[in-house]
Amino acid sequence: MIISASRRTDIPSLHTEWFLNRLKEKYIITQNPINKNKFYRIPLNKDITDIIVFWSKNPNIDFLKNVRDLGYKFYIHFTITPYGKTIEKNIPNKDVLIKKFIDISSLFGKDSIVWRYDPIILNDEFDINYHINNFNNFASQLNACTDECIFSFIQIYSKIKNNIKNIYVDDNDKIFLINSLKDIADKNNIKLKSCSQDFNLTEKASCIDKERIQKILGYSIKEKKDKSQRKLCNCAESIDIGSYNTCKNGCIYCYANSKNILKNYDVNNAILSDLNINDIDNIEERKIIVNDKNMLLIL
Repeated sequence: MIISASRRTDIPSLHTEWFLNRLKEKYIITQNPINKNKFYRIPLNKDITDIIVFWSKNPNIDFLKNVRDLGYKFYIHFTITPYGKTIEKNIPNKDVLIKKFIDISSLFGKDSIVWRYDPIILNDEFDINYHINNFNNFASQLNACTDECIFSFIQIYSKIKNNIKNIYVDDNDKIFLINSLKDIADKNNIKLKSCSQDFNLTEKASCIDKERIQKILGYSIKEKKDKSQRKLCNCAESIDIGSYNTCKNGCIYCYANSKNILKNYDVNNAILSDLNINDIDNIEERKIIVNDKNMLLIL
């Protein structure tokens, strides 16, 4: 079983104590993000949790050490973009993030960390040259620390359409930029991959990457392509245990947060929510079939 922690919120930065408590208690409660009356109890036992895939813009290194010390395998998507605090309100200075990226790679290995340059905003403020210069700067510092960079262009969801103005939509601009970034990535021995977007200029990314996971684990897994994701997504199936509207990074392009639901945050709560588990009487147990070391997830 693969745990995604999480596309919906920044657990390695903001919810570290809560998640460590869930690992110690070996289960977690999740809420269906569409049908909010459905809840699931997910086992987190080490014998059925193959790996945890983390997503973060500012991961806590001590948290990652604790996850490792509890006996869980993981790798992390670490997002470093070229934007300042007008776009990413609560994200630290890029020099701080680059040092942290280098430290994580040194501590846990190059296979354990993937750089995300995502999303790419193209407008008059963040034009092609702006991205080329910043990407070149980042890649030259990260080239010994990761073998992969995943990018995508911003998607204007309804909840963020008023946040960012004058987005370039010309595919010729995007194609020129992709080719430029790919040249830089190649020179730095980093493979540039696109996330869920239809450009045939780079390899398509698998953020939940079966090949990377099998390399880290040293054995094969049976998870197939995740049919619940977008059509162009190549991810293997996983269980995402995060909750929308629980991130305080303050990124104005984020599709996952439009308000904060954690006004009374309890790190001992089994669910990442203000909901009281004792008031929920319809929690469904997720069943996992274990075949030797190959996990099949029944959804």
